[in-house]
Amino acid sequence: MYKAKIVIIEDEFFAADHLGDLVEDLGFQKHGIFHSGEDFLAKTDWEFDAALVDIFLAKKITGLEVAAEMTKKNKPFIFLTANKDQQTLVAAAKLNPEAYLSKPFNTNDVTASLEKIRYKLVPEIKLRGGGGLETIKPSDILFIKSDGAYVEIETPKKKIIQRLLLHEFLEELPENFKRVHRSYVVNMDFVEQFNSRYVVVGKHKIPISRSYKGVLEH
Repeated sequence: MYKAKIVIIEDEFFAADHLGDLVEDLGFQKHGIFHSGEDFLAKTDWEFDAALVDIFLAKKITGLEVAAEMTKKNKPFIFLTANKDQQTLVAAAKLNPEAYLSKPFNTNDVTASLEKIRYKLVPEIKLRGGGGLETIKPSDILFIKSDGAYVEIETPKKKIIQRLLLHEFLEELPENFKRVHRSYVVNMDFVEQFNSRYVVVGKHKIPISRSYKGVLEH
């Protein structure tokens, strides 16, 4: 499963560690914690997907300056702040953050903010079709069915067939995709109902095998 990489830039050690735990609990990968803008800019490899950035960092480089560098590299970020100073918030808004989180942090707020950008962080999947190379967003996939050495990718508009093993394709998908059968993986965002025998995704009734019973309840 693909896990988006999150960087935390927060000068309060306890707050940074707490955010790191939340990031991992929510199924993201903690790519690093930095306690100053200077440390981040000197050491980052830029191989992360998104960041949590404290607006008011303790040293000379501010969170606004860090965020400006992220904007140049098209890295989405969420601002962290305990200060509601109007001038600062106006400057922050110009950098187009994905969200703001107020201190002290509320777990539900952190969850909602990260979920808001989860789909943006998942790369499009490259597929080969009759017309050549194409891409598909994981959020457009209803379910995937295995048929021997091929997979059938069902979307609201069409079915795409690829020569690929199901477990290989599953590695490219985010956490909201669940395997319910040796031959089926479903996108939980499209599940309308389920019981111990099958799951309903749109107009499709997909079987749940005995070995995967209970997987949709977690």
